[in-house]
Amino acid sequence: MATVSSCVQAPGMQSAETPREYPKKIVIRSQSRIFLQTVADIDYLSAAANYVHIHSAGQVFRIRSTINAIEQRLDPQKFGRVHRCTIVNLERVKEAHALQRGDYLLVLQDGSQLKMSRRHRDKLQKLLPVAWEGKHLVKYGSDSKEIGLAAAASVSGRSSSFLRN
Repeated sequence: MATVSSCVQAPGMQSAETPREYPKKIVIRSQSRIFLQTVADIDYLSAAANYVHIHSAGQVFRIRSTINAIEQRLDPQKFGRVHRCTIVNLERVKEAHALQRGDYLLVLQDGSQLKMSRRHRDKLQKLLPVAWEGKHLVKYGSDSKEIGLAAAASVSGRSSSFLRN
């Protein structure tokens, strides 16, 4: 006689065998219409109390949710928290300029500028090589010479800027 055993997982818990699926679209309700925003097209998200502003292709959409709730639904390999109230699509980051006290200024492909706090810097430094796999991340030093990612990681002190080609 064969028996079937099953286990019930708590919400949010995933087994090691099955990778977690992340939504490809987000539902946005705007006045009298409802539409789907493709997650890959989002540039960044910013918090405003119990609302989140979704910035995508020059447009801004507002949804009623917290930034923490949205962060849980997004793929952490593609989106990263850069500030208490900001999540960025890592593929959209073009440059990162060092600011005072360990903060950075991120420049996106559309020209938007976002501040990355030092609190979130360590987490993103681990994610950026994964998110930019196969692409070249370049550091330009004070002498304007190009240094590859491996050499840039070994340079001590604050770097002037990182550029994505």
